[in-house]
Amino acid sequence: MDRRQFIQVSASAALAAPATAQTTSAQAVKPLKVDIFSRHLQWLRNADEVGEAVSEMGFDGVDVTVRPYPGHVDPTRVAQDLPPFVNAIRKHGVLVREIACPIMDADSPNAEQIFQTASSLGITHYWGAPFRYTQDKPIVQQLDDLKPRIAKLAALNAKYKMTAMYHTNEGSNSVGAAIWDLLYVLKNFDPAQVGFHYDLGHMTIAGGNGTWALNLRAAGPYIAGISVKDSVLEANPGLAGGSGRGPVDPGGPSPGGNGRGRGAMPNGWRVRQVPLGSGMINLPELANILKEIAFAGPFEIQAEYPNGGAESAQDKITLPREQVLGAMKRDLIALRTAFSPSGLL
Repeated sequence: MDRRQFIQVSASAALAAPATAQTTSAQAVKPLKVDIFSRHLQWLRNADEVGEAVSEMGFDGVDVTVRPYPGHVDPTRVAQDLPPFVNAIRKHGVLVREIACPIMDADSPNAEQIFQTASSLGITHYWGAPFRYTQDKPIVQQLDDLKPRIAKLAALNAKYKMTAMYHTNEGSNSVGAAIWDLLYVLKNFDPAQVGFHYDLGHMTIAGGNGTWALNLRAAGPYIAGISVKDSVLEANPGLAGGSGRGPVDPGGPSPGGNGRGRGAMPNGWRVRQVPLGSGMINLPELANILKEIAFAGPFEIQAEYPNGGAESAQDKITLPREQVLGAMKRDLIALRTAFSPSGLL
């Protein structure tokens, strides 16, 4: 497909989006259940402790990390360890309907074993490793090259009644940062098998001035899951004169960023993570759009602001338990307050 055809496909998707929104907005929207990402609870190693903490904070469920240590369940032991871990959490009245795992496509290590085990537990959604652009091929060619890989994964998902969710990150090498690129690929597949794990925090940065909202509406049927976190842009004192050529902050990357030490930008600015509702994201508008597109998938909060190590997947925390859990509980309260007029929570 050449550039002109790609633009025509994108334009057609844009024209179809309002019709989709008008069709689905009339449908009844069920109240959402809100999960917490267990990456922020990896300092709790016991499933009962995790379930107790999630229930204490008031979340409906938890998105379990099936990742190498300090993830809660090692992917190589998923068949042995995921069932007892999930069942112990559920005894606390906590939902487990999604997992985060290192799966990019059907050939990822342990993929079928993870699907088989998760499906047997009634887990329906997962998200994993993202696709990245390289500099050696045209963009559209790279997207076309993804289609057979996603087709193979979609077939495996259909077999186990699972939905793959591709997490959206900002960045010049992130497939899906523009939404339209990955939507161009996914539109050929059943959204029950593959879709987006739409991260409002990342997409607010990538799609400033309301572009994130346009992208969310355009991808409507393919929005399989939602994650929310908040951030602000601020001058980075580690870069002299904001030129991008000054010395790097000797203290290292911003403690915010995306919670993984990649918050610094090369032009004298950085992204700093903040508690939900205190930064740039627009939660009330998100709620309105989710009603328009009749979103009914998993919804989670990711707490990536400094919080004693919980923000960065540590297996130990440097703040009291009640302080760490209290911060995440306040995120949930902020979400419920912002969503209250919509009736979604």
